[in-house]
Amino acid sequence: MRRLRPRTRPAALTAVTVAVAALTLAACSSGGTDGGDAATTDGAAPSGDAACEAGALPTLTDGVLTVGAGEPYLPWYVGEPESGEGFESALIYAVADRLGYAAEDVQWETVTFEQIVSPAVKPFDVAAYQTSITDERRQAVDFSSPYLTTRQGVIVMEDGPYADATSLADLDGARIGVTAAQTSLTLSEAAFGEDADISPYSAAGDGMQALQSGTIDAMVMDVDQGMAASTEYFPDSVVIGTLPDEGVVEQYGLVLDVGSPLTDCVSQAVDALEEDGTLAELRTTWLKSDDVPVLE
Repeated sequence: MRRLRPRTRPAALTAVTVAVAALTLAACSSGGTDGGDAATTDGAAPSGDAACEAGALPTLTDGVLTVGAGEPYLPWYVGEPESGEGFESALIYAVADRLGYAAEDVQWETVTFEQIVSPAVKPFDVAAYQTSITDERRQAVDFSSPYLTTRQGVIVMEDGPYADATSLADLDGARIGVTAAQTSLTLSEAAFGEDADISPYSAAGDGMQALQSGTIDAMVMDVDQGMAASTEYFPDSVVIGTLPDEGVVEQYGLVLDVGSPLTDCVSQAVDALEEDGTLAELRTTWLKSDDVPVLE
């Protein structure tokens, strides 16, 4: 029988682990264990819709686009969110430009992931926090068109017993860490089977600390965050591959208040950035997971 051992956050974390603990992957949560559903916003405004011009948008503050984000961490933000460096920071400024807002008209608000996905009135017009689009969440918030399809990466220690693993079979017997109630848990169960030793952690940073200490042999998390964790925060670890998607397609969308009058316009902007190649350019610039192989 598969052993599923819950883990809790240690009382004290090193400075490095605090940084990686920002990789909570709550933002990547499927809202359950069924994974993220591919979804788009219905009824997007047609190209050139005058209602989507900056002067016509009913934002919280006239002439200002207020953006919600969590504590900055790679690869999504480099430095403070307003730097324009990092995938989601650059994405927001590209969306703002499409909507007619100059960079100085973008205002950032630090928010928690719980604030972003709750049905409560939001202190922002739009949020960028690697939030998976799911039908469950669409009951509480609006999503833009998806801006990224993600995969689940497998991280091991470079000097560990599984450093040379190139297949799922090579990981047989490994102690696997995942983030609780995430797509990583769903896909790990599908990939490694009922007898696998899978330990859920409340945050990816906790799992990475467990990996470094030898409590687990491999950690499964969003591959782009895993690449950042292995290169910036835990350079003695390495991403060896991604799990098969098993038909679970997880996509990220920008988040807005449920029923927001801005949703169609933001989706139109994201769609335009996809069509003109801007999103592809941002992925190439900031995300380094294209060459990570799938573990079969």
